[in-house]
Amino acid sequence: MAHYIAERITAAENATDQEKSKVEKECFEAVLKLWQHRAFLPNGHRPFENFEPILRALERLDPESERTYFFDDPYKKTRGRKTDEVSQRISEWIDVALGIDQVARIWIDYVFKQAANCAGDKKTKACLQRSVSRKDKDISIIFSLLSDDMLDDEEGLGDNIEQKKRELIASRMRKLESFRDFNEKLLSILNLELENM
Repeated sequence: MAHYIAERITAAENATDQEKSKVEKECFEAVLKLWQHRAFLPNGHRPFENFEPILRALERLDPESERTYFFDDPYKKTRGRKTDEVSQRISEWIDVALGIDQVARIWIDYVFKQAANCAGDKKTKACLQRSVSRKDKDISIIFSLLSDDMLDDEEGLGDNIEQKKRELIASRMRKLESFRDFNEKLLSILNLELENM
């Protein structure tokens, strides 16, 4: 199939004006057909079917990503230029919003990992361990979601993986703890507002 698609691409690139649209359409249809079957095994088996809703939802939710999910700072490029007190206070509140965005992604990441552990059964584990490449986006996401006891350390990194995991957990715990005080303060403020109504 890959050779056929490569031939279609070459034919589309070299086609004359008259036949170009026909050859491009054939190439397009071949790519779509390949893409449609990429997650299927013979007889319609789809070993990662349980993970499909999780994979769709995880597109932007990586807590380690610099890209925010819930809050996009439209003033990122101009923040910090003004040094007056009002600008400084606004900047501090925007930093809080960015921190909340990251903490929310940590919570959601944890919840999705629990959902993935529920979705991962013995057949899924066996299929993942036989997978040719972890470079496939879907497979790499599934590998990252499943807990260490579900998958073996194939790369033999052992202690290094354990150390990186410890550092990641510690980093996420610090981020979560930094918002504990903020949450308690906000609850107090809202409680006071409610009492004063």
